[in-house]
Amino acid sequence: MEMIEWNDLEEILQKVEKPGRYLGGEWNSVKKNPDSVAVKVALAFPDLYEVGMSYLGQKILYHILNSKSHILAERVFAPWLDFEHELRAKNIPLFSLENRIPLDRFDIIGFSLLYELNYSNVLNMLDLGRIPLFSGSRGLEYPLVVFGGPAVFNPEPVADYCDLFVIGDGEEVFFEIIQSYMALKKESGNKNDILSELAKINGVYVPSLYESYQIQNIPLVTVKPKDGMPAKIKKRVLFPFQQAPFPEDIIVPNIQVIFDRVAWEVARGCPQNCRFCQASSIYFPPRVKSPSSVIKGILKSLRSTGYDSVSLASLSVSDYPYLEAIIRSLMKELERQKVSLSLSSLRPKGLTSEVATNIVRVRKTGFTLVPEAGTERLRAVINKCLKNDEIWEAVENAFSEGWKRLKLYFMIGLPTETEEDLLGIVEMVKEIHRIGRKFLKKSPQINLSISSFIPKPHTPFQWLRMEKKDILNEKFRFVLSHLKKYPSIRLKRDSLELSVIEGVFSRGDRRLNAVLHNAWKCGARFDSWDDVFRFSTWENAFESEKIDFREYLSELDIESVLPWDHIDTGLTKNHLLEEFKMALDGKSSPSCSEKDCAICQGCSLSKFYQKRFDESVTDVDEDFPTLGKRTEEVQRYRASFRKTNQARYLSHMDLNNIIQQGFRRAGISVSYSQGFHPKMLISYPPALPLGMEGKAEWIEFKSPYIFSEEEFVSRINLFLIEGVEFFGLRHLEETEVPMNRQIRAIVYSLDLQNKKVISAVKSRSMIEGADESYFNHVEKIMNDYFKKSRGDSLEKISVDETEGKLLLSIKNVPQKGEKPQEIVNTILGLENPVWSMVREQFLLDNQVKY
Repeated sequence: MEMIEWNDLEEILQKVEKPGRYLGGEWNSVKKNPDSVAVKVALAFPDLYEVGMSYLGQKILYHILNSKSHILAERVFAPWLDFEHELRAKNIPLFSLENRIPLDRFDIIGFSLLYELNYSNVLNMLDLGRIPLFSGSRGLEYPLVVFGGPAVFNPEPVADYCDLFVIGDGEEVFFEIIQSYMALKKESGNKNDILSELAKINGVYVPSLYESYQIQNIPLVTVKPKDGMPAKIKKRVLFPFQQAPFPEDIIVPNIQVIFDRVAWEVARGCPQNCRFCQASSIYFPPRVKSPSSVIKGILKSLRSTGYDSVSLASLSVSDYPYLEAIIRSLMKELERQKVSLSLSSLRPKGLTSEVATNIVRVRKTGFTLVPEAGTERLRAVINKCLKNDEIWEAVENAFSEGWKRLKLYFMIGLPTETEEDLLGIVEMVKEIHRIGRKFLKKSPQINLSISSFIPKPHTPFQWLRMEKKDILNEKFRFVLSHLKKYPSIRLKRDSLELSVIEGVFSRGDRRLNAVLHNAWKCGARFDSWDDVFRFSTWENAFESEKIDFREYLSELDIESVLPWDHIDTGLTKNHLLEEFKMALDGKSSPSCSEKDCAICQGCSLSKFYQKRFDESVTDVDEDFPTLGKRTEEVQRYRASFRKTNQARYLSHMDLNNIIQQGFRRAGISVSYSQGFHPKMLISYPPALPLGMEGKAEWIEFKSPYIFSEEEFVSRINLFLIEGVEFFGLRHLEETEVPMNRQIRAIVYSLDLQNKKVISAVKSRSMIEGADESYFNHVEKIMNDYFKKSRGDSLEKISVDETEGKLLLSIKNVPQKGEKPQEIVNTILGLENPVWSMVREQFLLDNQVKY
């Protein structure tokens, strides 16, 4: 099996901003032998590692696919610009993290499309993987390319690049696709015949079996089925949801990611019928997990991962019927483990006094409210049924428990919006600020986020136009002008140009495939990132294809056939239209939890709607084994470890997190600090530069348990990633001075036999080879430099000719100490010398010089 060799990657990893993105080898990752499996699947995420590793959908698919012995599933993420540059320069194809398999060597590639602004990255990943972009150009010698995720509910703007789309929940249908595809591939050599068979699977849409056409006087192009294909593609709905597999042993990233914690899905779908919200249609109907399975799953996942934070995940966690009971039960155990609990954005009704009190028992996590609109009138229009009094009560509950910071989310450009509604945003924020000052005795920090309303497909507002840029700008400036005198209110808005492209592609048709290709060829990448996005690139692409992008943002006739009408979410078009008319009349409608399905008749999926379980929530009694014997007095320890090989590509902070997570997984109890944000009482040595190995690193920590060196070392090393290894433990006396106060100097080595080092020295000094004269010369020029310029920093310098190393002993002066890599760079002219250096040891006050 062809795989990318590590030696081919080392050089380019040393040139990029965050090499940890491309390493793999994380805790709980699965690495199978590619030659021993029947099917190889690449789970591709078209954004950075830090974003993709926070996505629940990929975690679920990775777990369930790898649970089958005959299937190998590996991850691949969009490389950042620096890594892409190096891959292209070295002619290395994009590869997976686990086995470094080139993308074109997989049988199936499954892209998760969460966001329209990731589309250019999809093309870039295919191209980097040496795979033809267009489905029609790919034969059976290339992987089957599958798109899934929330963005595919309007698949047409990327239909030309995809072999088939998965519409809806993927847990079951992905297995059906794999089984059918591999069997059909053995029987038939015709890709079109295979796709025709795969199209018979419920929830699968094969765009090549549908043709585009345009109806007179309707601006957008729609599609119709070719012979024998269904007019509608019904989405897959996972049921019973309670039995759906959910991973406890999730991968723990080696670098910090956006949502770096256990996130447990308590429900899928949302009973609220917010008229702007596409997600409520996509994930409809609402389904919940039983409280007992949630509690057991969370505690097992915490044990497996070593995380110190957990969140309850759902579109509307406030509507989870067991929320208060679960929090009450969980917090008893989470408090003992010093694990914090956070909730995704809450409806104000969900932040009761009891919930607020329980959440802060460990540490305060994020607090977010999403009113969306500033007045009750406009909230009735969008069916966000919140009263101002409910918002004030939630805010009071938060501030009374000591929260000093909260996030607020609003939209502008909503249907029927007036200046009074914009003033409502201002007055609401001011009132929240006033309540905060009342409880905190100082101004709270309010992070106010304002986004532009986009009328998305499959919502009651899908027929509406998007507000013009100049009007949206004027509305934002109006809100800003009324709040700018409040320094503790931080106002953030979305990029209007980003929102325009998102709006166009979310409401787009097949003509946009050509626009996307044109923009990608002209450099479009990471379009959701403000510092990379270039609106001019997209303007030029539309102009080249002779398409006016404004057509996609205009109002649509309610009788029109829309580009996404062949995708069936389960909600009827008549239901959406009724909700649309009610919105224009300023009327709200009840949530699904308040409706009688027999009367509503707004969907075809009521049989899957699951409101609750007939069970009560009991107290948690978790028995997690802890290393050692508990003592009355707190014990002090100093542990020694190495950071080598691939671990040197991790930063100091990432290494600290890995060690703490390892302690948790191993059941090694560490004492915590007091206060609102308790932290493990662990002290670390001076930060080891990213790229440099450490042979004698150490930590000091406190624990209420006593254990031996053998017990500790054998236990902790079972729970750490490759490259981080403990080899010693010493019990410290109560009066012993901390290590950081004993360090006199730090010894570093430079590999003088490294080809780059030899080349740098030769280019400066005209020295030939790595022989005795070469070693002596290096030692001489280092000593000469220090005598002239750096005598106060140097304790000793020498060359170990046997090992072929230069040894530098640099005095430890906190905040003022010399950086060894900068010294080597200055004297020898070696670029990025950390990759050829090792921190050998720490010299203490009572140690003799070497």
